[in-house]
Amino acid sequence: MHELGVLRQVTRTVNRIAQENRIPQVKHIALDVGQTSGIVPQYLMKLFPVARDEYDVLHTAELKLCTVPGSGLQIKEIGY
Repeated sequence: MHELGVLRQVTRTVNRIAQENRIPQVKHIALDVGQTSGIVPQYLMKLFPVARDEYDVLHTAELKLCTVPGSGLQIKEIGY
């Protein structure tokens, strides 16, 4: 299950962006997940609390997923 590793990279990136922009709290992270990416959206949702709890700025953040054509994963929005 590589979803936890993917989420750790996403949360690390969002944490860095939040620090650089002096964002005190992230409310949500919106991700586009490619249909052929090999990533299981249900696993992302289940494991997100584990990954977000590594960063104070993400403790209350929600994960919003959208399945799109293709094989990529992209952070579409960071809500604060």
